[in-house]
Amino acid sequence: MRRSESAGWALVAVMAVATVQGIAQQDEGPILRPKKPPARPASATLLVMCDLACDWKLDGEAKGRIEAGGSAKVKVELGQHMVVAATEDGADQFKQLSEVKVNGQTLVNIELQPVRDARLKAEQQARDRVAQEARDKAPREQAGRVWTDPATGLMWTKKDNGSDVNWQQAISYCRNLQLAGYSDWRLPEIDELQGIYDPDTGFGGSHVKGNLQLSGWDWSSSQNHSSEDAWLFYFSKGEQLLPSLGNYRTSARALCVRRSGE
Repeated sequence: MRRSESAGWALVAVMAVATVQGIAQQDEGPILRPKKPPARPASATLLVMCDLACDWKLDGEAKGRIEAGGSAKVKVELGQHMVVAATEDGADQFKQLSEVKVNGQTLVNIELQPVRDARLKAEQQARDRVAQEARDKAPREQAGRVWTDPATGLMWTKKDNGSDVNWQQAISYCRNLQLAGYSDWRLPEIDELQGIYDPDTGFGGSHVKGNLQLSGWDWSSSQNHSSEDAWLFYFSKGEQLLPSLGNYRTSARALCVRRSGE
């Protein structure tokens, strides 16, 4: 009987201890485990080199200037990054999407010189095309702006200057004339003017070969024995006149000529 009572009391004691431990655990709350710190994004270094002096941007953000042959370093996260650079005058631009895959250093080599060379070459080719088109066009325009006398090989302007000038002004006008791709125009001699007179033709009241458009008396470069006068030719009547350069005030024009083939 005593043994049974002892066993009962022992069981009661074990249950009491278990109850007390359960209550203690409830008071202390759940057991907390230490948390791991958040992982930091991996980063690397981008080394940017430029062959010409340039201003550059990284992912749209201005990063400053790099001197010709110089470089710049910047910390970046792993992944894709857009590098844009432009020359000081803004005429040439370089753009590259770079992939940074590993920690360490990634090189971006900005080559603006080939970009500039290609632009300058294209511009020169465009100028050459314009010049060639002008050269090709000149013969077509020449037919309407000049006339070559088949008998003498002299090339004449299709029109005189169209306004009153004195003898010195007429000489200067022809010397400075740029027409049909030529710049060696001159004032004709009186015999050269006489040579294109044709009484059997008539254009605008003037009897002149080549349907030249004349508007009055035309100066020649020929002078008499004295330097005080110079010859004029009138195509309406085929007349020559030798006025004094100091006193002559009537209408006189400049018709220019050059030797064809020179």
